Amino acid sequence: MKTTTVLRLSCVNALGFSASTVMPLWLDRIAKELDMPPWFASAAVFVQLGGAAIFNLATPFLFRNVPPLRLARIAFIVAAAAYLAAITHSPHRFLFACLVCGSGLGAVLNVTNRLMGSIDHVQKGYAIFVMLEIFVALALFLTSARLIDRAGLLAVFPVVSASAALGALLLWRLPIALLVENRPSTPAEAAAGGKALLTLASFALFFVGQAALNSFMPTIGTASGLSTLQSSQLIGLGMPCGLVGALLARGVGERVRPVIPVTGSVILLACTALLLAATPSRITFVLGVIVLAVTTLFSLPYFFAQLGSFNENGRYTSFGPAMMLLGLALGPSSAVLLHAKIGLVAVGLFSAGLLAAGGIGFAAAATRFRTPTSRRGPRAHSLGA
Repeated sequence: MKTTTVLRLSCVNALGFSASTVMPLWLDRIAKELDMPPWFASAAVFVQLGGAAIFNLATPFLFRNVPPLRLARIAFIVAAAAYLAAITHSPHRFLFACLVCGSGLGAVLNVTNRLMGSIDHVQKGYAIFVMLEIFVALALFLTSARLIDRAGLLAVFPVVSASAALGALLLWRLPIALLVENRPSTPAEAAAGGKALLTLASFALFFVGQAALNSFMPTIGTASGLSTLQSSQLIGLGMPCGLVGALLARGVGERVRPVIPVTGSVILLACTALLLAATPSRITFVLGVIVLAVTTLFSLPYFFAQLGSFNENGRYTSFGPAMMLLGLALGPSSAVLLHAKIGLVAVGLFSAGLLAAGGIGFAAAATRFRTPTSRRGPRAHSLGA
């Protein structure tokens, strides 16, 4: 796979995560906007990201005979239409739009991640994915925040609708082979199935904790004495700091086992969650924005690298986004309820606890099983010039 193709695929993948990118901007205000109780925000997040997670897992079975790139283009168009349907003051229509949008993006992410999981050096490929994600997410987040400030909360949805349409255009005539053919698992791959499942579960737990903290960063900024717009702008401007994490992952590469960077990131991020919830201030807020971006984007390629080591046609990497989206659905929705009933400290404890659980599970998967070094054969794609 040529580097230019990887870059286009990376942009498509980033746009596939548009729902979670802009979610912190509307999460804390959508219930009031639609004149609904606080639980409505949790329901909307769960429906949208839960739908994405389910379709990410189900796509290989539901659309087995559909050419993958055509499927991704259609799914983007469906998501774009659903985003426009979300411009409504009807709670039921809004929830339905969230479900359709999430389902379409989940199918897109299955295609992009199975393709990326079938290349040589999965960790390096995902480091490029992460770097492009930063720039796309930054542009989308800052544009949406400015429009919300000028035109109201629902102004965010035309922006993300346009981003989904752009994703469909980027997939047009993408010079890439079809997905690796389905084939029976080798004995080594079958033996690694338990390791893969434990890694996927740990991936989900990590992102439940990460997303719980991330979704409440605007609220923590307000508690620190910043305005809503100032908090959103600082969060958006903090996203480029994640480039440090992505570049570090690219530089470190495969010189270390995935468990080392993931464990270090978990420890630092869990401590940050506790600090932000217990003593919110402008200094801790800015530091938290930086740490959240750097550690998340540094560890992400290593999660996928471990998943990619279990199967050479990208089977488990294609399910990685489902675990992320499941975490992104459960984390914010749980955090909203905890914040409403107990307070911000409960959100910090919840986030830190789930991060720790994910780190422990990932380490157990890395040490309990051993992937045979002789398993790997030629990959379907490689990263070329």
